[in-house]
Amino acid sequence: MSKDGTRIENETAPPLTGIEIDFMRGSDLRAVMEIERQSFSCPWSEATFRQEINWDNPCSHVLVARHNQAPVAFIIFWIVEDEVHIANFAVFPACRRQGVGTYLLVKSLEYIRERGGRKIFLEVRVSNIPAQNLYRKFGFKIASIRKRYYTDNGEDAYVFCIPDLRKVQISKWEN
Repeated sequence: MSKDGTRIENETAPPLTGIEIDFMRGSDLRAVMEIERQSFSCPWSEATFRQEINWDNPCSHVLVARHNQAPVAFIIFWIVEDEVHIANFAVFPACRRQGVGTYLLVKSLEYIRERGGRKIFLEVRVSNIPAQNLYRKFGFKIASIRKRYYTDNGEDAYVFCIPDLRKVQISKWEN
């Protein structure tokens, strides 16, 4: 459901039966925090997630993928004019490599495009090859490196970018 009350269209077949993409609700927080803790060595705090979902900021967008009504993935991004920063994105470990992340990213990119987003940025650990491969499928390219970006171990981050989302053929990844 969008912030204005309309449902995000699921015109393409989801990867697993029962997958729905919707905005995160407070009732999703417990499951999303578990995904966050299992996915990251420096997880965001519950307070940060609460701020994102309760924040009356039209730039902030928090989507979840639900399987049988339970969150199995989430993405947080900020749209400011035509620029977008994907701040957080994770899939529950047991649901990885089943198309859930691809499906959520497809739906997110469609949503971003509909709202005028063109240039998209995100950071990813240099060691996170599976995530890098997913992003590359969608046309993300390394724009720069943030040295010692991650505070837990000083690992570098690649800054990935799609310079113009209008030029990305999202539909080829929908099925």
